[in-house]
Amino acid sequence: MKIEIYDPPMCCSSGICGPSVDDTLIKLNEDIELLKKEYPDASVERYMITQQPLKFRENEAVFKMVKEKGKEILPITTVNGKIIKYSGYATYEEIQTHL
Repeated sequence: MKIEIYDPPMCCSSGICGPSVDDTLIKLNEDIELLKKEYPDASVERYMITQQPLKFRENEAVFKMVKEKGKEILPITTVNGKIIKYSGYATYEEIQTHL
């Protein structure tokens, strides 16, 4: 199974750097580590639109949504290529329901 997170533009790949760290991103990183621990066969990948724009094109549904609604729709989370949440990061529990 593959979990992919399509991030908005950020300062770095994790978004948890600098003097004022977003608590949402800290929780996201904790959830990703928990997913990797609980589901060792799962692949979790994050893509940032400014650094990996081709990844956004590879998923047709993600590309279409960003093209129609703009970058404001980010972040988008997919499980096995299917969008499970947009305009906010999916929680561990939300992702778990799709595994």
